[in-house]
Amino acid sequence: MLKAVVFDLDHTLFDRYETLRLTIPLFRKNFEINEDVTDDYFYEQIVWADKHYVHRGWQEIYGHLCDKKIFKKIPTYEEYQNFLLSCFTSMAVEFPFSAPTLAKIRKLGYKTGLITNGKTEIQSKKIEMLKIAPYFDEIIISGACPYDKPQPEIFKLMADKLGIDTSEMMYVGDHPHFDVEGSRNAGCIPVWVKTTGTWIFPQYEKPEIQVETVEELIEIVRKFDN
Repeated sequence: MLKAVVFDLDHTLFDRYETLRLTIPLFRKNFEINEDVTDDYFYEQIVWADKHYVHRGWQEIYGHLCDKKIFKKIPTYEEYQNFLLSCFTSMAVEFPFSAPTLAKIRKLGYKTGLITNGKTEIQSKKIEMLKIAPYFDEIIISGACPYDKPQPEIFKLMADKLGIDTSEMMYVGDHPHFDVEGSRNAGCIPVWVKTTGTWIFPQYEKPEIQVETVEELIEIVRKFDN
């Protein structure tokens, strides 16, 4: 019996692509960008790299931007990473359907939770800017926890906080390894949000439930009711 729906944050409830669009003028202020690089081209390249490489790590996204000659003077990876992390504490674009979907799921009688990997300060600031904290019964940020995804313990910790078994918990996220396989190994019902559209882990089986956006969960959850 399904009793709770728990979510990932980035690429699931937080629109990182639109947030990245907002960072482009700041990139220009903080780094030397080649003169022939337009904002549209920059955005096209950073989104393409994110879709193809984000599940492998930011280093490959950075490498792609360097290969595409975005930078006139190439920053170090540490400079690039620190800059983006600072951006994510000052701007965050929500998917317009995130809060309404969370509200509807709670109205259907399900508990809700959030499990996100990352530094506590950065992830907490995103949650604050997105104004979604009131829609959750429990929030776990790995930076303030002994575990992180894909460790099964972090999913079990959430289930304990919600007072349920992991088999009664649906976990919704975009990352095949951290979210799908991690929650599956913990005994949850995994849901893959196909934000990036890329599945680069052939060793893992795709879950039965796949959605383009979390909006589609309303009908899926209703089916569990029936």
